[in-house]
Amino acid sequence: MPKASAVSVLIVDDQQSMRGICKYILNQLGFKEITEAKSGRDALGKLESTNIDLIISDWNMDDIDGLTLLKVIRKHPKTQAMPFIMATGRSDAEQVKEAISAGVNNYIIKPFDVSTMKKRIEAVIGALT
Repeated sequence: MPKASAVSVLIVDDQQSMRGICKYILNQLGFKEITEAKSGRDALGKLESTNIDLIISDWNMDDIDGLTLLKVIRKHPKTQAMPFIMATGRSDAEQVKEAISAGVNNYIIKPFDVSTMKKRIEAVIGALT
């Protein structure tokens, strides 16, 4: 069982407010190492220079969207097995299928709360202690 404070998380969202909400929720769950990226391109740069254990990414972003980011991460040997949770405002079945076929580990529908986020994270990395 991973200790939340030992897991480093990358939050990728083009909206500052959503990154703030996500960071607040992660802090409530005990996560301490939280890196923020304002775009898919920014996330790729942070992945090069930061040790990340889990990615929580928005789907709809301007430069590189969440699905494209996921596909790029899955192609790179260093990050291909990295747990990836997609956050989206839509629960469109086709969109979910597309993300699953691209290798997403889980997804979360916005808006979400602490308990929903905890369930999604635990489904991907195991029970938090």
